[in-house]
Amino acid sequence: MKLLNSLAVLLSMLLLCAACRPEAPSFSVKDTGKSLDYMCGDTLLFSYNYATVYPPAGVDSVFKRSGFIHPLRSMSGETLTNCSPADHRHHFGLWYAWTKTTFEGKEIDFWNLYKRQGTVRFRGFEQVIDNGFTATLDHVAYPDSSAEKTAMTETLTVRLGRAERPGYYIDYHTTLRCAGNSPVTLEAYRYGGFCLRTRPDWNGDTSEMLTSEGAVRKNTDGSHARWCYLQGPAGAGYACLLVVPSPDNLNYPEPLRVWPTGDVMWNFSPTKEQSFTLQPGTELTLAYRVYVLDGKLDADAATRLAGFPGGQAERKHR
Repeated sequence: MKLLNSLAVLLSMLLLCAACRPEAPSFSVKDTGKSLDYMCGDTLLFSYNYATVYPPAGVDSVFKRSGFIHPLRSMSGETLTNCSPADHRHHFGLWYAWTKTTFEGKEIDFWNLYKRQGTVRFRGFEQVIDNGFTATLDHVAYPDSSAEKTAMTETLTVRLGRAERPGYYIDYHTTLRCAGNSPVTLEAYRYGGFCLRTRPDWNGDTSEMLTSEGAVRKNTDGSHARWCYLQGPAGAGYACLLVVPSPDNLNYPEPLRVWPTGDVMWNFSPTKEQSFTLQPGTELTLAYRVYVLDGKLDADAATRLAGFPGGQAERKHR
């Protein structure tokens, strides 16, 4: 009886402590009229820019774009992305575009805006909630001309979640469809698709990149990966971005395009080695989980977060 009473008292104390423990701040969203700002408590996590963002004064307005994430920030408030840098005005933090495509017999580049062949535009929201949104975007050929025509439509769903380590994750889920009766071929090319341009002080000397297959930054380009992380100093500590493609993605494990030196441009490019033709009435779905973490990772921790519980031993047998 005394043991039962003691256990009851202990259980009551544990329940009381749990009830008194402060709740972690919840996610919320603010619509600024130009962007959806996703927050955790008072901390801005990221902005989804749905209004058109123009380049700095004096720069050709062809480098305008809507429908991208910047800034992407850590829980500690550090900005981890770079938007429209002087060396590549068509880089937009965390964004999505295809480079070499064929549409109605002509090459259309939706990535390199200076070619004036294509762009991606936000059209509208289907849903906006405190932990994410669903949006529709148009992949537009011959923008701002009399020949302008939408080649593909994109449904983008983004959801926020809490990571097992200090930080959070973004589930980035995109579905492409033909806009009309014309197919679109995503030609085999060295880059295109899901991309990150990271903070300018993360370079070859200050940051560390590692993939699921053990590749480091100097030999990551052209390799295939089930996950890839980049980490470096951020404020008074460190921050890490870990990207995990879905095993259901096209050409998984996905090829990577990574600049081997200097600033970091980091792209999972499923059509790097093999083209794909999107036919009317069909769709292409790609999904990625982006962990935004405070602190550093190692290979085993990244493998566990990515859903491969066996660590290094498991990786060697894949």
